[in-house]
Amino acid sequence: MHLFTEISRGVALAIFFVLLAACQTEPAVPELDYQISKSQWDSLPALEVRIKFQPAANEASRLDFSDTAWGQDSLWNTIRDFRVLSGAGHPLVERDSGWAVIPRGEADSPVEVSYKVIQDHVASDNPGLAYRPVVQQDYFHVFAHNLLMVPGHYRQQEGARAAIRISWRGWDETAVIHNSFGSRQRDQDLGILDLDQFMSAIYTGGDFRVYSRVIEGNPIHLAIRGEWIPFTEQEAMDMLTETVAAQRSFWKDHSQPYFTVTMRPFELEQGSSFQGTGLTNSFAASVSNNEFTDFQQLVYLFNHELMHNWVGHSIENEAEEAQYWFSEGFTEYYTAKNIAAFGIAGNDWGYYIEAVNDKIRQMAASTVQGAPNSEINYENFWTNRDYQELPYNRGFLFAFYLDQEIRAVSEGANSLDNLMRDLLRESRGKGAKLNGPYFVKKANRYLVEELGPFYRRHIEEGKPLPLEALFRDLGLEYRLGADLFDLGFDFSPERDFVVAVDPESAAYASGVRAGDAVVSRSIYMGATDREVELVLRRDGRTVPVRYLPKRKESIPQILDTPGNRELLSK
Repeated sequence: MHLFTEISRGVALAIFFVLLAACQTEPAVPELDYQISKSQWDSLPALEVRIKFQPAANEASRLDFSDTAWGQDSLWNTIRDFRVLSGAGHPLVERDSGWAVIPRGEADSPVEVSYKVIQDHVASDNPGLAYRPVVQQDYFHVFAHNLLMVPGHYRQQEGARAAIRISWRGWDETAVIHNSFGSRQRDQDLGILDLDQFMSAIYTGGDFRVYSRVIEGNPIHLAIRGEWIPFTEQEAMDMLTETVAAQRSFWKDHSQPYFTVTMRPFELEQGSSFQGTGLTNSFAASVSNNEFTDFQQLVYLFNHELMHNWVGHSIENEAEEAQYWFSEGFTEYYTAKNIAAFGIAGNDWGYYIEAVNDKIRQMAASTVQGAPNSEINYENFWTNRDYQELPYNRGFLFAFYLDQEIRAVSEGANSLDNLMRDLLRESRGKGAKLNGPYFVKKANRYLVEELGPFYRRHIEEGKPLPLEALFRDLGLEYRLGADLFDLGFDFSPERDFVVAVDPESAAYASGVRAGDAVVSRSIYMGATDREVELVLRRDGRTVPVRYLPKRKESIPQILDTPGNRELLSK
């Protein structure tokens, strides 16, 4: 009896010291409480945000809110009525640095701060302003980075987490509250979240309509608003369901318990445009709402953005722009390949062949096609259309080449698909982030020749891929020659003057000259079968111009034949 008591005491002491050590090595997870309310500022609709947090120890606290993000600047223009409600002194806003400094109070009690977010532009339906806050009387559409401030001391370490709660106040019962973490919930306890994941999110509310389905026991949602011309909401939801099921089957991954797409229209008089952003548990889409928008554009958009759920998010870049060849280019490739392989929206391997040919044409037409990967940086990517498209096109063709090479050396036993699933497992299991050397190392498992020199030549240095030689080696039928999009002239930065014209171009032949003022323009970028229509002003007179923006170039194009379909679909 005595012996048992002593052993029990010893076990209890051991457990105590283990627990004590655990408490000493595992710091408490900080808490973040947000309350977001429907409000106004100077007669404008506004979102009032209240944030409660624990102040930094022995120093002033800093609330981070980037003035520049996602190609937008002056985001502090959307912040009004910034106040410290309790726990600290008068704040100092340093917008250029991207934060507000909150002086330390007399006690260690939580700090509570409030501010209002407004829409700082008139055209809420302008696609160029989709990454700024949209706050209207009937609805709002905002991203975490332009809505929520986060204490800087909460994010001092990589992988920082917080216990987060959000409450929504002031909306009537019919208004929808919908975001990357839940649907129709006025009080959201998000639990303990990685702060990077928390800040990669979309928040919408108001007159959205929410459609829901369940795939393998997991709900998916489509939150949409507006009256749509080119397709029905049911068609969009059916295609989203088909896409989610296909991509999860490809990755062999049905682990995600919640997923949503948000979708809003914007007005465009001529042509079509669309954009999307892959986020935590979600992606946000904006689509032109007119008769020029085709349902197949929506198929592409949904498949591309959903693929980012794995490529770019689960498989994360070590440095964002430096690995866009992977996160954007490989996403582009698997968008086309999965649409064809799973027959999404009735497409087949002809869709895949045309996608490969289109990327070849786009690369050949690019003014920066030979630029090294180092030139794909934040400034170039967000300000220059050709640089923005370069990693999509270059990465797509690199993925296509590598896919065929792996299949060839393994006699069909493996493909790039196997490598992609390897990368997913290691990113989730070991927290590995993707960079060039890491990718090359993993790819070498499936190749005979070392990939490093090929990667450096065609990704880092930007040299063209030997596609014609690949087509010959694979036994693919192809032809040489294609029409490339060629605008033929350069705009001024404000796009109101012609600064240079290629004398060999159709633009020059039709009468466009350097120095012409651009009164109006209608251009379908990338389309060689749609006329450019310009009204120019020269020497005080009006000059109308119309021409097809194309030129011929000897580049390889895969033929859509039964034999090629069979070879590429094995």
